[in-house]
This record gives sequence, C-alpha cells and structure tokens, in this order.
Amino acid sequence: MTQRFVVGYIASDRGHDALALASFLAKGTDTELIIAMVTPETSPYSGTHPLPLDDADSIIGKQIDTWMSEALAQVPEGIQATGVVRSASGEAQGLMDVASEFGAVAIVIGAATTALLRQFTVGTVASTLLHASPLPVALAPAGFAEEGPVTRITTLFGTRSGAAALIGTSVESALQRDVQLRLLSLVQLDRVPPSQVQEVEEFVREFGGAVLAGRAEALLESGKATVETVEGENLEAALEKANWSAGDVAFVGSSRLAQGGRIFLGARAQRLLRVLTVPVIVVPRAVLPAEAPKPAPGAESTETGTGR
Repeated sequence: MTQRFVVGYIASDRGHDALALASFLAKGTDTELIIAMVTPETSPYSGTHPLPLDDADSIIGKQIDTWMSEALAQVPEGIQATGVVRSASGEAQGLMDVASEFGAVAIVIGAATTALLRQFTVGTVASTLLHASPLPVALAPAGFAEEGPVTRITTLFGTRSGAAALIGTSVESALQRDVQLRLLSLVQLDRVPPSQVQEVEEFVREFGGAVLAGRAEALLESGKATVETVEGENLEAALEKANWSAGDVAFVGSSRLAQGGRIFLGARAQRLLRVLTVPVIVVPRAVLPAEAPKPAPGAESTETGTGR
C-alpha cells in the first residue's frame, strides 16, 4: 500500500532541504510525496496586499504556481509527487491539515544549521510541529543532498517509560525497508549501572517477542539489528563517539510531557539536535502496549530516552 509523506515546501534553502530529505526517504519505497505550500489566510481587511485583492491574488497565485512547478521538477525520477497549496492560520497548522487530508504517515521539513557546527536550528514552524504533531516529523540538516536510499536506522533510546514504543516504530521501519537497525542505548547517560546493559538488550528482545511477534528477535539473531552503548562525560560527548555514515537516519522519541499521541520535543532531544548531523525523525509518544514489558530494572520511569 502506498504511503504518503507531506513535504513542507517554500522556495528557499529550507524548502529544498525538506524536498531532498523526502526524496531520500522515499527512494526504493512505495511512497508518494505531497509537496505542500501553505499560504496565509487573507481577507479584504487584513492589509496583507498593497494591490487590490483580486490583482494581488492573481500575481501571488502565478508565483506560487511557478514555485510549485520548480519543486515538482526537483523530484527524482521514479518517485511519485503531487503538489498542493492550502491556506491556513499558520504554516505548521496547514501542514498538519494537509497530512490529515491525505492520510500521510509523516511530515518532512527543513531545519537550518550553522555553517560551523551543522547543528539543527529549530525555527518557528519546526518548533510548533515538534510540540504538536500527531505524526512523526523528519528534520533535514541544512544543505542535505544525499540521494538515498536509507541504509541504516539508528534509534537513540533510554530505559525510561516510552522506550518500547520508540523501539517498536524503528523495528517496523527497519523491517519495511529491509535495512540495518542500530539501537543506540543511552543507559550510561541515564546513570544506569554498566551491569544492566545486558538487561536493556533483554528488554529489546522481550519487546520484540511480545509486541512484534518475534520480528525484533529475528533481527537481532540475524545481525541486522544491534544494541550498542556509548559513554561520555555528557550527552553530547557520548554521541560524538557514535559512528555515522551516508544513508543513516536517526530516530528520537518525545518527552513524557507529550499528550494524546503527539510530539513534544524535550530538553534531551534538543541537545541531540545540536550534535547530530544526519536526518532526524522525531516520533510521537505512544501509549505503551499492554503486552509490552516494563523498562529495565534500575531505570527511572519518567520518559523516553531522548526527551524531557
């Protein structure tokens, strides 16, 4: 069944980065891109246009048509894409409305970075989506230009409540794409004793058996999934030791503050964005399935491993 990604597009570097990431994620999969341009809601009383409203709408409409044609022309051959223009009170709300309209499974946007550190800079639109979206939000680093396809998913997880839902999403994505899955454990950073690293791996295996009918177990046994840990003086130092390569995508979870199956980007996840240079997909917090195991002993049960 074809899945859909909504791409938040504007005629700027940020829009080009979002489109590049969406194409990267879609390559080799049955995915349609819904390239969405959101325009402000206007009225004769808004004072938005210096021209008479009809003339202004005509000029703006022609420019938007040109931008959309340019965006569609950038989509690589073999990837289906549709362009839509919607008016909304804000760009983030407009993208969520389009996602609902088309039954999309994710929203893809660009995020600016500094030239020196390549850290993600979360702007107004990204910030709103990362605190309200009911769907995963994919963030493209500035200047992203990889052609794809995705070759490995790295899930940054801890042992706190909510980790099972994040692991489940990453396992399903790895299976669908038939790619490597790296479960990068932050247990050391969560102050869990080294002796409990094995318990975390057992937690992953039990989760796979209970919720995904053994599929995660099969990934681990085949070597297509690995559980790794990183150590460092702080979160940033630890992540800098993790190896990254072309084709990587990082999955992070939402804070315990997330409500109703929506995203809420916590302080820990924001720190991750300062270090990561690969595309990041932020997964909404989900209710832990009843049959899933509880987090490994010794862990604080307050949140996923990447949000606060």
